[in-house]
This record gives sequence, structure tokens and C-alpha cells, in this order.
Amino acid sequence: MKGLLLVLLRRLLGIALVVWVVSLVSFALYRTGVASASAATNAQINAQLGPGEPASWQYAHYVLRLLHGNLGQSMTVGLPVDTVLSRALPPTLSLMIGAMILWLTAGFLIGTMSAVRPRSPTGKIVNGAAVGALVVPTFLLALLLLGVSTSLAVSGNLWMEPGYVPLTHSPGQWLGRMILPWIAVAATQTAVTAKLTRSTVLEVLSEDYIRTARAMGVAERHVFLRHVLRPASIPVIASAGAGFGVLLGYAAIVDWVFALGGVGQALLTAVKQGDVMVAMGVVLITAILISVINLIADICVAALNPQVRLT
Repeated sequence: MKGLLLVLLRRLLGIALVVWVVSLVSFALYRTGVASASAATNAQINAQLGPGEPASWQYAHYVLRLLHGNLGQSMTVGLPVDTVLSRALPPTLSLMIGAMILWLTAGFLIGTMSAVRPRSPTGKIVNGAAVGALVVPTFLLALLLLGVSTSLAVSGNLWMEPGYVPLTHSPGQWLGRMILPWIAVAATQTAVTAKLTRSTVLEVLSEDYIRTARAMGVAERHVFLRHVLRPASIPVIASAGAGFGVLLGYAAIVDWVFALGGVGQALLTAVKQGDVMVAMGVVLITAILISVINLIADICVAALNPQVRLT
């Protein structure tokens, strides 16, 4: 137990280091790149971090404010950045958590079905659908699903219309507003996970201990549940950490298309309007989310496979 706590502490310190590096790089890019090309951005940075100060001192000032939980002030909406992000996080977390559950569940089921019955019509259709989802761009799928939402609205069905309704306000409306965005975000990664699961299940099914279990008369269902499911799920969970970062990129597009008002829409708006402080806040939040999800994925893999140790 003590060793696990030490590992978690080391990983959390690693996350803090990653966030610091991200803040340094993003500040340098904005301060020396965007700011030099935009007088408004340059004036915004100077107003909040010290006019006439060198970039190194301004960055030190920025980091000191971060340590006190101060992300700065938005120059376009006149609110603190943490207020802007606190309003944008619930739609994004709803989008990401739902899409991740859909992605992993559907991808694993589709890949397993395709592997268990590769030559059946169902297996071929499922595999073909996964490949089709893999080649359709996310922005195009989002626009097509937005068209579906518009068509439903014209016919009088407003359950799946764009926009975000908080879960606490109306669970039914929240679910209706999130279904199509979930599909748009999860589709491509579902196809990737389905192909990974298929190859992993086929590899596990070819192992000697599987053939031995079958020869001993163990029911096929028990063989799958006891000997195939666990090892086949490990690569899928391990890939979830990397896939989450990709999913965030898709979420920014879907967020904008469906007008959810999440972090992705806040970032695109901030970049368009030159709101440096909001943009940097979004970058930091994104780095933290990706790091935490990777840590959770590593813990799950270590729990499923005793041979894997957290480092």
C-alpha cells in the first residue's frame, strides 16, 4: 500500500511537471508569436502581467497567480477565466464521459463480435461499419447528425435539438441533447477500438490454454468470460489514455457544431478573438484532463494484469 501511494505521488508530481511545461510553452508561443503580431494581444498580456516587464518576469507573475488559483481575466467577456471555464466544463465533461463510455463499450462489443464470428454475415457487416466510421471525418459526421437534428425539429421533435441543458435541470433534455454529439465524437475511436479488440481477441483465442479449455469440454461462454475477456480488455483500456486526447480534439469540433458551450467552443472563440488568458486556461485544463485519464488507465491496466507495475 505504501509503495502504491509513493507511485501515485510520483505520478501526480509528473502531472504537475507536465502542466508546468505546457504553461511555459504556451506562454512562450503567445508572448513571442501571437503577441508580436497582434497589438491587442500584446496590450492584454501587458495589462495583466506587468507593462514594460520582460517576458520572463511576466511568466513568473503568471505562474504565481496560477499557484493561487488565479487564471487571469478574460478581455472579451469581462469575467475571470476560472468563471468562464467553470461554465464550459459541465458540457465538455458530459460530452467526453458519455462519448468515452459509448466508444469503449461499442468498440469492444463490435470487435468481439467480429472476432468470434468473422465469416458470418453479422461479423462482416459489423466490420464493414467499423471501417466506414473510421474513414468519415468527424466534422462531416457532426454536420450530418446536425442535419438529422434539424429534420427532427422541423417535424416537431425537439428532443435532440442543439444546445446544452444541464443534467440537474432536466435529465431527459440533457440526454436528448447529448446523444448525437456522443455519436459524432465517439464514432472514429469506436472503429479504432473495434479493430484493436478484434485482433486482440483473435490472438487470445489462438493461445494453447484456450484450446486446452475447449478440449476439456468447458462451455464456450465460460471460456470467453474466464479466459478471453480479461486479457482482451487490457490493450483496449491501455489505448483509452491516448484515445482520450484524440477525443478532445473531436469534441472541440462537435462542441462548436452543436453549440454546447463547452471548453472546445470557448477555445475556438478565444483564439478567434485573441483572448490569450482564456486560451491558455483551456490549454492547461486540457493537459490536466489528459494526464489524469492516462493515470486512471494505467491503474486499471495494473489492476487487470498483475505483471504490469505502475512506475
